[in-house]
Amino acid sequence: MKIIENFEDYRDLVDEMKVYDYNYFQLNMQSISDERYDELYFALQEYEEAHPDEVLKDSSTQHCYSENGNGKRTVARRTACLSMKKLHDAKAVVKYLRAQQRAANINGKGAKVDVEWKFDGETVSLVYRRGALSEATYGHGKELYGIDCLEHMKYVNGVEGYVEQWKDEDRVELRGEVIISLEEFARYSKAGKSPRSTSNGIMSKKEAVPSECIHLEFHPFRLIADGETLHYYAMDELAYRGFLTCGFVEQIDLGKSDDELTQDVERIVCTAELEREKLPYPTDGLVFKFDNYDYYDRIGYTDHDAKYNCAFKFRPVFKAVTTYCGHHTTIGEKTGKVTYVADFDEVEMNGHRFAHANCGSEKTFNQRGLVAGCKIEVSLHGDVIVCVDGKVEDEPEINQSQEPEVEPCVIEPEINQNQELEADPEPIPQPKPKRKRNYPQVGEPTLRAECEDKTAREDKGVSVKTVLAGVLAVLLAVSTGVVMLAFAGAAVFLMPMLGGMRE
Repeated sequence: MKIIENFEDYRDLVDEMKVYDYNYFQLNMQSISDERYDELYFALQEYEEAHPDEVLKDSSTQHCYSENGNGKRTVARRTACLSMKKLHDAKAVVKYLRAQQRAANINGKGAKVDVEWKFDGETVSLVYRRGALSEATYGHGKELYGIDCLEHMKYVNGVEGYVEQWKDEDRVELRGEVIISLEEFARYSKAGKSPRSTSNGIMSKKEAVPSECIHLEFHPFRLIADGETLHYYAMDELAYRGFLTCGFVEQIDLGKSDDELTQDVERIVCTAELEREKLPYPTDGLVFKFDNYDYYDRIGYTDHDAKYNCAFKFRPVFKAVTTYCGHHTTIGEKTGKVTYVADFDEVEMNGHRFAHANCGSEKTFNQRGLVAGCKIEVSLHGDVIVCVDGKVEDEPEINQSQEPEVEPCVIEPEINQNQELEADPEPIPQPKPKRKRNYPQVGEPTLRAECEDKTAREDKGVSVKTVLAGVLAVLLAVSTGVVMLAFAGAAVFLMPMLGGMRE
């Protein structure tokens, strides 16, 4: 059995086994005997059991060659192809770079940041073994599996099948973006609604179509190889070896102050937004990445982003207002993730027609509050990705039944042009105080009704008092008369009796 003494031997054997796997599973060609393959395979297993912290994710023991739901073979990667944080402000870019600099304890003196165009296409990883292209996968995300596209990449422009300078290298990985140029996009008869959808559609086909793949281009943005430390020189070396440009724009120095860095970023962005119309390929922003590869592992990663770089997204230039019709959902081929897609009346932007826009997850879609029939604003972010910016609020209608309040106007006396203006003109007499209105305005009827009710109640109170007083007076008069009549009757009855008693 083969003995692996250290991690270097283990890594070399993993690369060797991947070549054997590729020849056997992809080319249907057996490179070594089954006995020898089993011997190497068991050697990997033995070392990995003894050193679980050093297991490489793309080892032959960690995956098997299979097909996904689309019938395409998946291949394990050594490291994930992550995305990057999206920013829209120069100060935010400087703040983000400073945060990573402090987190990784990077000395600002001599630290460089490279600025490149952000290509908009399909992320592809190429692996060269002993100088020959042996593995190609597309797709990005935190998963360590990519979809095999080796046959596609053999016909893509800018991809070298063999690099003489790497013939002694066990493994060299090259990552980049597969795009379609604007010229080819206009010429391609089967082009989709945007350059990005066109390139993705060609790469996602199960079987490579050479007549379609030749319309695509591969632009590298990362080189992973022993001895490669500086990104700028690595990309320059790739261009010398026949690969296409990485879209280098400029290099900035982190030794400057924050204000100076912000000014540099603003200048670069403003210049780029003017120049992007002249570019031969689609782009939706700029990428700011640390030049030194040694910083990348120190800076670290998240589940979604590689923190050693960030993207500045251009502001949308093309916008349109259309009518929202409804939505439908799509399910991711690999992840099973449900994505909501908005449907709207077809609009034309940047020479292309669009009728759908990706709105993300259910939560993100519901936050927009879209209702069928409402007006929405859509735009092309980076001139390539159509997005729903939000609803267009209708202007409030004026209620015709309510007459607007008319402010009192002061009529100025007419000036006779023939008369000379006096040095000290007489003061214009102020209008007399307005008389009390006898008609209600907005908000008054309720107040006037209350006042009238109060007055009516007061009038009613006065009349009741008068009636009560009259009734009391009558009762008093009647009682007085009754008493007087009683005294008179008593006198008439008693007088004769008193007279008889005297006699």
